[in-house]
Amino acid sequence: MKIFVDDKRDFSEVQLCGYNCVRTYKQCITLLSVFKDIDAITLDYDLGGEETGLDILIYMKQNNIKVREIYIHSTHLEGVKEMEKFIKYNFKDVDYLYCPYSE
Repeated sequence: MKIFVDDKRDFSEVQLCGYNCVRTYKQCITLLSVFKDIDAITLDYDLGGEETGLDILIYMKQNNIKVREIYIHSTHLEGVKEMEKFIKYNFKDVDYLYCPYSE
């Protein structure tokens, strides 16, 4: 299972790469509650509501969701820093990459 989370960006290219695409925190949590073993997740920080990509990472840690790769594609630099800090502390054995999204 690969998940791409973004509230605004076009999904057409990432869907071709096999990602299940969702727009909201709630939609992502629904997938994570069913599939607890994730190959890759790529996250935006801003999701258009109260919850952020960081909240998804917190949910994953609290619910023991296994993930092999984490990508952040957000352009929200402060949010990226918070997410990176959380990943480095809580997902030490996971491959991580920051790849800002460009259209």
